[in-house]
Amino acid sequence: MIRRLFWVGVGVTVTIVVIRKGRQVVERYTPASVSERAAAAVDDAGARLTAAARGFSAEFSRARAEREAELMASLRGELPGGPPDARR
Repeated sequence: MIRRLFWVGVGVTVTIVVIRKGRQVVERYTPASVSERAAAAVDDAGARLTAAARGFSAEFSRARAEREAELMASLRGELPGGPPDARR
């Protein structure tokens, strides 16, 4: 048990070191314009995703409210063609 925990710790440590060193190498050899364009692309994608999520949320809320109104009308016995025969 202790051996496994030790090796898991070693693996986590090595992974963290490799990620940090990899980022340093990428930053050192990546031109600034490429980094800026990549950041702008990520920002643009985030903005489009946010807009799509808001649109979906609004459409979902509208459809949910419409369906809820239909179900409530059905529970009250209101049909689109008028009151049911049993209520006359």
